[in-house]
Amino acid sequence: MSIQRIAAAATAALAAVALALAGASPAVAGSPHFIRNATTASLDGVSLVVDFKEAGLEAGAVETIQVTAHLDALYQCVNNGGKVPSDPKKTTISSDVSESDEFTAAKNGNLVGTLTVDPPDAASVLDCPSGQRSTLVSVTWSDVIIDDLTSGASLALTGTFSA
Repeated sequence: MSIQRIAAAATAALAAVALALAGASPAVAGSPHFIRNATTASLDGVSLVVDFKEAGLEAGAVETIQVTAHLDALYQCVNNGGKVPSDPKKTTISSDVSESDEFTAAKNGNLVGTLTVDPPDAASVLDCPSGQRSTLVSVTWSDVIIDDLTSGASLALTGTFSA
């Protein structure tokens, strides 16, 4: 075989490899994880708002993100004048509350989003007598955890948030 034929065959093989690589799908990202300093929790009124960033995902991946937090809340009956009756009817709940949604990772494999967790509506928690309405008096959110139910990434956020 001549040197020209060997060179032509090698060039053709390299061109085939280059074309195959150019048409290959993007590499699967490794190690999905939440970025701690870009994932925060705060209050908006009585609602817990979690802003998050997750990295290490495949571009375009659709992920189910869930925020779970422990809620301690006080509900009380208030009369139409905005006063608490002398014999106040009230209740306290202490339970875990969660919210989830689907988000799509960007081309760079990052996913940025926000989830808001709300306390139960006052009317669904406490039944007040005629002339009074159920009112949420205070909330405390703690033990906030954000999970990617698709990739398995998870991050616990520190702090207690009260309103």
